[in-house]
Amino acid sequence: MSYEELSEYFSNVTLPQELRLDRATTQLHVADFVKQLLKNMKNYPDNWRHQYQLMRIKHALENPYNGPEIPRF
Repeated sequence: MSYEELSEYFSNVTLPQELRLDRATTQLHVADFVKQLLKNMKNYPDNWRHQYQLMRIKHALENPYNGPEIPRF
């Protein structure tokens, strides 16, 4: 997805305070992180990492992780 498409998507969605991306990853301060990633994606269009992180967040919003947590000892 392009910067414009991701920017439009995240401007129209309500972002939670924290989001479980997968079994081992929880993203805190989602709204601030998305804002920073979009800014970086605009400033550094050749860097694919920002787009990858935004796509992971988009996927987690559309398909919330509901599996088991990592056991804590």
